[in-house]
Amino acid sequence: MRSVVEIDDQRALAQIVHNIWMRRRTLIAESLRIRPIERGDVQAASIVLTRAFATSAEAVPLAEVLKDIDSMLLADPGPAADSSSDPSTTSGRSVAPDGYFLVARLYPRDPQQAPLPPGQDSRLVGTAAVSFSAESQPVRRLPPVNLPPSGGAYVSNMAVDPRVRRRGVARALLTACEELVWTAGRREVWLHVREVDAAARTLYDSAGYVAAAKDSWLDTIKHGGMRPRILMRKELHKNSC
Repeated sequence: MRSVVEIDDQRALAQIVHNIWMRRRTLIAESLRIRPIERGDVQAASIVLTRAFATSAEAVPLAEVLKDIDSMLLADPGPAADSSSDPSTTSGRSVAPDGYFLVARLYPRDPQQAPLPPGQDSRLVGTAAVSFSAESQPVRRLPPVNLPPSGGAYVSNMAVDPRVRRRGVARALLTACEELVWTAGRREVWLHVREVDAAARTLYDSAGYVAAAKDSWLDTIKHGGMRPRILMRKELHKNSC
């Protein structure tokens, strides 16, 4: 399926993917790296996502999580192309994909002091996705109310391992998503947040998101007693992402 996202400068998109690929943030005794997901990340990313929402009304079956991830898995999210190469080969697609699935991996400075999965030099601690088309938005499992604009840039699947929360992982993932939205030529981004999720609302408020709509009490009753959500929007500027 051809993406609805048309990038005038393919090299610019290749560069932003490379920048996110190499993004690092130094934490206490650790380094955080955010990059597009690879095939080897799928299992760990699925676990982080399902655990993050396991106790909420928004719990998502593993099969649905895997479907989201697979639809945004880049064929070859390697480094940006140089001036002599074709930038379309950077992502394995000739146009911008309908969305990206990002992962955050934590690299301890001293692996001996931080338990890691067998054979791994880092631990996957967070996920986020940004979609650019109606087809790639995960709205198929959302209640049919209070939806983002069809085809609008939409952030979803934001999840952080509880063991590393409040250490800047979510903010770093959100910033990476916004950079992709900006480079794709979009100037606004949308997301949902549960009304009762104070920590997430604080993050989005501080990042410049504003409430655009809210589930009504009647909506919550009609759709199985779901927890009210707020649809939030942010207008992007050159220095805001």
